[in-house]
Amino acid sequence: MLPREHFLARAELVDVRLSPDGSRVSFLRRSERGAELVLQDVATGAQQRVAWGLQRAQTAWSGDGRRLWLADDQGLAVVEASTLVARRAYKWDSRRSQSLWMVDARAPGVAVIHEKVDGRHRYLAVNAAGTARLLLDAALPLRSALLYANGELAYTAAWDGPRYETAIRQHQDGKARELMRCAGIEECRLVGFSEAQRAVWVLSQHGEDKLALRRFSSGSGKWETIQRDPAAMADADEILWSAERENWTAISFHDGRRRWVGNDSTDRAVVAALERRLPAANLQLSASRDGTLLLVRAQEADVAIDRYYLYRPDRGQLVPLFAREHATTRAPALGAAMHPVAYRARDGMLLHGYVLLPSGVDAATAPLVAWLHGGPVTRTYDQYEGSMQLLVNRGYAVFVPNFRVSTGYGLSYVLAAKGDVGDGRVLSDLVDGMDFLLAEGIGDRARQAVMGMSFGGYASLLAITHHPARFRFAFAGAPPTDYGWIKQWQAEHDSDALHPEGAPLSLQFPQLGFPYRDAAWRAKMARESPLAGVRSLEAPAYVWAGERDDHVPLASIVKYVSEVRRAGKAVSVLIDPEGGHGPTTPLGTEASLYMIELAAHRHLGGGLAPASPDLQAFMQRNLRFDMAHQLPIAR
Repeated sequence: MLPREHFLARAELVDVRLSPDGSRVSFLRRSERGAELVLQDVATGAQQRVAWGLQRAQTAWSGDGRRLWLADDQGLAVVEASTLVARRAYKWDSRRSQSLWMVDARAPGVAVIHEKVDGRHRYLAVNAAGTARLLLDAALPLRSALLYANGELAYTAAWDGPRYETAIRQHQDGKARELMRCAGIEECRLVGFSEAQRAVWVLSQHGEDKLALRRFSSGSGKWETIQRDPAAMADADEILWSAERENWTAISFHDGRRRWVGNDSTDRAVVAALERRLPAANLQLSASRDGTLLLVRAQEADVAIDRYYLYRPDRGQLVPLFAREHATTRAPALGAAMHPVAYRARDGMLLHGYVLLPSGVDAATAPLVAWLHGGPVTRTYDQYEGSMQLLVNRGYAVFVPNFRVSTGYGLSYVLAAKGDVGDGRVLSDLVDGMDFLLAEGIGDRARQAVMGMSFGGYASLLAITHHPARFRFAFAGAPPTDYGWIKQWQAEHDSDALHPEGAPLSLQFPQLGFPYRDAAWRAKMARESPLAGVRSLEAPAYVWAGERDDHVPLASIVKYVSEVRRAGKAVSVLIDPEGGHGPTTPLGTEASLYMIELAAHRHLGGGLAPASPDLQAFMQRNLRFDMAHQLPIAR
């Protein structure tokens, strides 16, 4: 049984980038005092600290590798590769909500910043001297853009019109020509273009179900699909673009695992060799401009800290990067792998997810815990998650369903729930998945539980409401307790906190199948809600809430807890005074893990690591009610 702190590990080195000339790697090293920017020489491994004390920092190399752009909370800085000295080029104007928006490899002389002035979206090209010029002023924001070498707009993907469709436009000689229009929730993302071929590539559905790579040729005036998922299972996930070749090099698709597909035989050989060398990892790839050196980020569900490598395809040489740093930080030991599973729902739909199995425990006798993702229009990937690994380490099998409405498997998968997120299709997907695992000999039928954050917390409360005899307990973090009400509240309180850019929630929700204006739908959600079903509860509820939550009002969670207590049912509630829609501090994060561990220990019999004095004090202050005492612990 590993200490709980083991599962709080986070990466010290982030924002790792390979310079286009392949000579350096840049990265940010995080600490409690902020981040420092470090450049490492590829040939010698020598490191040089360039800047420190950075807050909210991000970096991007210019396409020629002559400078590194650095944005932080103060403004935009430039690090010249010849001197390795950082200097402030542009200071943010706090009245304009300015931020670094993009750096295009084709236009090495500028970075593009975004600002919002009087409700309008402005995009400025800033050079290394700090001189800014306006590229675009629009009522609605851009989704992506590509630049000519002189820093002028070449192509834009922009929200357009009252329904927030996405228009792909070519810009030339002061004129804009529309090439494609993506409707509703369709993706439309620019990838790259070739002046020689007079073509542009995008990732889009373009009237199809799954996201794929498509190309428009000015010569033919037509769009053609270049690369779909060969397995016909998943949306396009990531793409590797070569600025030198003016073409794509490789594209990935992520169903149960990330799979890379190369453009030509050489590219296919490169990605195949990498996948053979790192078979258990999901790979993220970037390359030097000439393609002779690749930066490989290897992400594994059972390892807390991602690994980085440099790969030289011509030599077949794969060299670990930051081996010294990983050794000194003592990256946590291996956890449990996430095994992809696919199963049929009761209506015949093929669904996807993962299962994590504890070591040294007979899978058939292990308690079975479902972990449900938030969103709900998002998905769980096979990547490290401390709460899941904690549960597996304590001896539980963990089921992670990507129920219908999850992304990554096409638009029809997202829309398949048709708004039935009460005692309906999504809840059935959870139950069907657990029944599938039990039939496969995974999990103890007599010891089941359900957990999640946000929508996952709501679905967990739904589970113990509508299947009261099945589950031993539910853990619900920041849960809506009436989905019709919360959709209406979020649409009416729409803000940058709920979603920073794009279509208003009042438009997004109906497009995603949540008709919050429909009184009949809201009434159905209310009837089937956890709030309405408190008297049917048999299993205890453990509820986590953040006092500063701007997604789900704390008052709505308190109301649910009060109703549960009034009905004489068992409930514990932890209110984190610094928490938002999730924990925001290390101690707050540990407290949420402790609550999960405590609930599972009480009702499923797994281990419980002791609490430190600081954690004990935090729980005493903020655990408002606990079923073990049936008395307020703190007021």
